Amino acid sequence: MRIRRLEETVVRQIAAGEVVERPASAAKELVENSLDAAAGSLQVELEGGGAIKLRVADDGEGMTPDEMRLALERHTTSKLMWEEDLRHVRTLGFRGEALAAVCSVTRAELVSRARGEDEAYRMVVEGGAVTQEAPAARAVGTTVELSDLFFNVPARRKFLQAHSTEARHTLGMLRRLVLARPAVRWNVSSEGRNVLSVAPTDEPGRRLSQVYGADMTDQLLRVDMEEGGLSLVGFFGPPEIARATRGEQHLFLSGRPVRPGPLGSALYQPYARYLSRGRHPVWFLYLDVDPEVVDVNVHPRKEEVRFRAEGAMVDFVRRAATRALGGKSYPAADLGGYESVRESAGQAWRVADAGEVPTAGLSPRFTSAERSGWRVLGQLHGGYLVVETDDGVEIVDQHAAHERVLFERAEVDDEVPMQSFLVPVQIDVPFDRVEPLRQAIPQLCQVGVLLEEFGGNAFRLHGWPAPLAERQAALGFREPLLAAAELYLSGGEPPLRELWREVACTAAVKVGEELSPPEQEALVRQWKACREPARCPHGRPVSICLSRAELDRKVGR
Repeated sequence: MRIRRLEETVVRQIAAGEVVERPASAAKELVENSLDAAAGSLQVELEGGGAIKLRVADDGEGMTPDEMRLALERHTTSKLMWEEDLRHVRTLGFRGEALAAVCSVTRAELVSRARGEDEAYRMVVEGGAVTQEAPAARAVGTTVELSDLFFNVPARRKFLQAHSTEARHTLGMLRRLVLARPAVRWNVSSEGRNVLSVAPTDEPGRRLSQVYGADMTDQLLRVDMEEGGLSLVGFFGPPEIARATRGEQHLFLSGRPVRPGPLGSALYQPYARYLSRGRHPVWFLYLDVDPEVVDVNVHPRKEEVRFRAEGAMVDFVRRAATRALGGKSYPAADLGGYESVRESAGQAWRVADAGEVPTAGLSPRFTSAERSGWRVLGQLHGGYLVVETDDGVEIVDQHAAHERVLFERAEVDDEVPMQSFLVPVQIDVPFDRVEPLRQAIPQLCQVGVLLEEFGGNAFRLHGWPAPLAERQAALGFREPLLAAAELYLSGGEPPLRELWREVACTAAVKVGEELSPPEQEALVRQWKACREPARCPHGRPVSICLSRAELDRKVGR
């Protein structure tokens, strides 16, 4: 093949492929441009998650007509001038071709008025080419409206997912930027519904409360530290609000949301003695550093950074977390408040007499005579039950076994019985989870969760599946509801079986929870009575078995 120069349209689409993967990518580029233009207020509107329409309006510095034309060309920027500037980057972006790349794969309208100019200017762009331009009316600032993302790149367009999925990605990206820039006023709407409206604040903790609600943020442990050119305002979640995923671990570096990388890994050390396996701490780090000590030019979308003194940075944040956790006393292998669970659940976990275990997902009553061919020897490493059988030994994963018990309990009845609350519980969720949770309400009701909208980011919870209500009340309802919203987003309307699986999982005993001997026996008894005891609802094996012959062979008998 002969070497030839690519046509400009192909070059632009290749450049677009580097920075625009989906509507969330386009939204990120536009919003970051607005923030770099010193915007104090931003309005973002989405249709179809941004694939049908994406509109970003700001009150930043604006552009002159000549600057607008330059902004649509490749390799132009207002954020760098000299090579030396690469070592002092303070803006969110600087590549200078993001707007050109975005406009090359959409239909776009730009209206901007620079500070000091008498009027605004409007340009209509299709596939990167300006088709119309004329003076317009607008206050100082810029509005960019995109429509029909990838209209001219059908191969890319067919990979876009359902609008609800694209909305999840776009709103999730916006949530990180909203948290990163508390001094900015934000208004965000999706499908014509206002999903976020927050006033500016100079207090990061206030911004966290605006997004997550006071019920979660009031529990965070704040640490302020300054040393050696580093400044940190950190908010660390106590062990009892740990999550099943790393989704609530955020690093904001000088106003830029970035992946935590080695800093995130380092924070697991101070939490290690408090969290059971599979639980992840919650934290929000607002870290300011000298641009000289960080390289932000290691990722095309600036989502990762590299520190020039990584060891010192890791030590700094690790000490901050240790200081936060040192402010409260937590027992080793704490389960996120298991002792308080036992206390608040009252009779749910107390042994009434030698043969009875009151309900908390475990059996109400049994006697030794009811056991057939097995005997619980005890608990191993706070997560496994050792059971002697006629043929050998079983090692049972207590969480997986309890999941199976709770899951099958729901399948026995056509409808899950609901425990109504005398006083409704208010649940505040992040703005990007409001719509999917609202859409999931009818499905939730069918598995015993009675939820209603309460305005803004709030919901009121009136009832919970009766078999799980008492225990879940102590653990908290917010996490399983967010898991249900995530499930709804990932597959539209989830089957009731899938939804119940998620609800039951959050209520099952966790690895690290110490069970009394009667509780151990009750759990094993109910697990052995299950129709499908071999695996948990997620498909993992519940136990491993060692036959007596294998044991004899291991010791050379």
